[in-house]
Amino acid sequence: MELCCYKKIVYCVLISLLLQVVSPAIIFADRVLWPSEMNLDNDMVNLDNVLPENATTSNSKKGFLFSGDPNEIFTLGAGHVAINVTLSGKGHTLIQYLQGLKKRGIKITLILVNDKAPVGVDPSKAPKDYQKPYFYMIDFKANNGDWQKYNFERIVTDYHEYVDNWIIGNEINSQLYNYYGASDVNNYTKVYCENFKICYDRIKELNPKADVYISFDQAWDIPTYDARDRRFDKVVGQYRYNMKEQLILINNYLGKYVDWGVALHPYPSPIESAYFWNDRYAGYDPNTKDEFDMPYLITLKNFEIAINFLAEKRFLNKDDNFRNIIISEFGLTSHDGERIQAAGLYYMWEKIGDNPYIKALLYNAQTDLEDGYHFGLTSSRKRKRLIWAVFKDMDKDEDTRAWCKDLLDNVLEEHGYVDINKVLFTKASASEMLR
Repeated sequence: MELCCYKKIVYCVLISLLLQVVSPAIIFADRVLWPSEMNLDNDMVNLDNVLPENATTSNSKKGFLFSGDPNEIFTLGAGHVAINVTLSGKGHTLIQYLQGLKKRGIKITLILVNDKAPVGVDPSKAPKDYQKPYFYMIDFKANNGDWQKYNFERIVTDYHEYVDNWIIGNEINSQLYNYYGASDVNNYTKVYCENFKICYDRIKELNPKADVYISFDQAWDIPTYDARDRRFDKVVGQYRYNMKEQLILINNYLGKYVDWGVALHPYPSPIESAYFWNDRYAGYDPNTKDEFDMPYLITLKNFEIAINFLAEKRFLNKDDNFRNIIISEFGLTSHDGERIQAAGLYYMWEKIGDNPYIKALLYNAQTDLEDGYHFGLTSSRKRKRLIWAVFKDMDKDEDTRAWCKDLLDNVLEEHGYVDINKVLFTKASASEMLR
């Protein structure tokens, strides 16, 4: 009898202790992650154990999505790295390197996305292509808004002093990467802007020098209606939006006094080809087979059109300066051969040149990801591709990078040349627009 009573007491004590551990998480719904492991003070991996203390950056605007050996950041002379982090701490959580990278002068771009569906959001009702979204819109008014708010606050508090550029959401004009549910472009953009402003204000409060960006996919001026393809119209009208139209709405919602920037993703189209200078989809609708005077997609061939658009007076910030612009994601497949891939990267570098309006050029990725495109500077087995050497030398002095130019000239001679300088963004054209 006494033994039984003793067991009951022990049992009650254990239950009490368990409730003390569990109860704080109850208000944040299931699958909550308290990201203590994302706190730099608790990280088990220290970059100082991997790199020499005297490793420093070149201050170049070139960089890449960090997915491999941290030593390569310095070997390749990169000035930037991009890192994805989700609200629940899943994904490419290489955040433990932030402190070590920052003190060595590397500029860090953190792409913040929501990997947990708000309660009541049902992607199964969306068109087929959007039924399995990669990420959801950060929405602090959603049913799990407290969970989102808590994890955002922990991330921004832990990392604010190390992050130079924050990107809120990913490719927000496509609900495949920023799912919200069926919505017209006005309501969708308004909700995004409301939450962006909350993130922006908190980031700026903790680090006024940080820049905050909005990223877009390639859909620049997509058709809003096509009687010959109603499914396409449904997708566009409710789940994918024009970047051009959204920029106008964002400018109206956020205004001059929110210093929002633009992050472009000008992949080639089709993405499976590295011949971006012959890119036919930049002014071509693959659904209707129609040609457009203005481009259908923003690609490596014509991304300057978006920059020209942002040069209009209405988009200038409160100081009458250009919005911050970064090319935060682009890649070239090696499926066409390493010479084509490598030449394409140097062509891209020549296009941006010393353009002062592009703050960073971030390549996707350092090492092949599991997407099958083989964009990496190195393969998944860590074999260096020719593009690795181009990335290393392309911003060096004229003699050092001469071989890159020779490679590009030879590839263009072999595979056709299209004069893309017709749409190049120049200081002269910008000055003309601002008069």
